[in-house]
Amino acid sequence: MFINSGKIKFERRVNTFAAMPIFLRETRTVTDDQLITFMKDYRNTAPQFWADSFELYFNGEQSLYQPANPDMSYSETFKIPVAYKNKVYSNFSTGAVLTEKEAFEHVYFIKDSAKKLKWKLTEETREIAGYECHRANALLFDSIYIVAFYTDEIPTRGGPESFNGLPGMILGVAIPHQHITIFAQSVVSMGTEPGSWKVPAPGKSTLVNNKDFNIKTADMLKQFGLTSAWVQFFMDL
Repeated sequence: MFINSGKIKFERRVNTFAAMPIFLRETRTVTDDQLITFMKDYRNTAPQFWADSFELYFNGEQSLYQPANPDMSYSETFKIPVAYKNKVYSNFSTGAVLTEKEAFEHVYFIKDSAKKLKWKLTEETREIAGYECHRANALLFDSIYIVAFYTDEIPTRGGPESFNGLPGMILGVAIPHQHITIFAQSVVSMGTEPGSWKVPAPGKSTLVNNKDFNIKTADMLKQFGLTSAWVQFFMDL
């Protein structure tokens, strides 16, 4: 059954056992000699996965991706307060994307065009949330390998965060080298009148584009002594 509008519940998971060593090395928070001992203690006290739930409301022209719990916070064990409750509004007719992101208690509003990825479709399929999905591969930011699974039973060409551009709705995203996955848990067919959505609004705040956001957050990480390609990618996702 084809669905033209509805709500999808996604779970975003970060494998902290794999991501934490990357972060520690990049920020030089601990020395190489200390890393093994640190991670041994970390594995004994912290959960392996930082998991958050998001909801995607969609119809044929637009979508809104937001936290399932508006009061969600960042992981208490993976203490990096960035990108933990992103809101992403995508207009498929105009190609415009408006995003609200938090980083170190500062809210950024980003207005830019949708990411344009060169997807390579494959013959591989898998079932996600009861839908047969087709695999596609691409490079994000020209270097980060990503895998996406889309279903043509939901013709909206969107997905979680700002992922888009496949022949149907993206129900799963895996970013292997960054140890991040975003997969649908459920899909509900329902009316999604745009007037009922709370689209991110900057108010008096200044809108920036993706390039400016990248520069501002890179400077901020440098000030905190936390310069990390992994953290920067997580914020730019």
